[in-house]
Amino acid sequence: MPAPRGLLSIFPHPDDESYGAGGLMALAAAAGNPVWVLCVTNGDQGGRPGEVGVDHSLDPDIRCRELTCACEALGVAEPIFLGYRDSGMEGWGAPEGSLALADPAEVVERMVEEIRRLRPAIIVTFDPGGIYGHPDHVKCSATATEAFRLAAAEPGGPIALYHQVMPRSRIAATRAAMEEERRRSGDTAPPSEDDLRQQEAFARLARPDEDITTTVAIGEVLDRKLAALACHDSQMRGRRWEDPEVRRGLEEMFGHETFVRVYPAPNPGDLEERPIGLEWGGR
Repeated sequence: MPAPRGLLSIFPHPDDESYGAGGLMALAAAAGNPVWVLCVTNGDQGGRPGEVGVDHSLDPDIRCRELTCACEALGVAEPIFLGYRDSGMEGWGAPEGSLALADPAEVVERMVEEIRRLRPAIIVTFDPGGIYGHPDHVKCSATATEAFRLAAAEPGGPIALYHQVMPRSRIAATRAAMEEERRRSGDTAPPSEDDLRQQEAFARLARPDEDITTTVAIGEVLDRKLAALACHDSQMRGRRWEDPEVRRGLEEMFGHETFVRVYPAPNPGDLEERPIGLEWGGR
């Protein structure tokens, strides 16, 4: 059986992939690796983000088209959808057919089927806290991690699992860059209840810096990552980040992507600039 090859990113909503691992995916694809995105939900609760007490429903076709656009911008294969509904933020009330209400064993089984079909070498998903605790982020991490465990035990299964994380040392700088970007974009609305809860969760769930095993510099593909984010127009609210004065802030916010290698566990103190299991052209 041929050896597994390439990278499979498993994320819950359209746009999670671009924020968390868009640079890594673009780099891996540019180096000749097959790269896929498995999107678990259709993101249909992503309308009018950051507002409480409103109808968050959004045409799922919009978000699916946006993800297809983002994958094209990153240079990776067309996305694969499992088709669960977006569960919405904690406290909103998960709709029928949402990931939050789905049987975890069913979700895992469907993920394993895709892993068997694609036969990637490595899998990337959220860390257990889901960056800021969104119910879909947390469940995606748990089910994708279990799917990796099961698939890795089979002949020709994946050889490495990475969790995408936010390091504690970057919280303050990232928040400052985001606030500056909002100011320059003309977004003067005060933080909503959801915004404040997310900010608290970002800080609480960030990983200690010593946990980080893999820090990927993505400067050479930053424009691809920004183009992919711009594809998610329903979430970006028209932002394009074309002002050259904000470039430094963007490099601070998005210039590196950080991961924990879950399996195989590295030796204490070992650090990587690229994930194992992929072709990097001598890097």
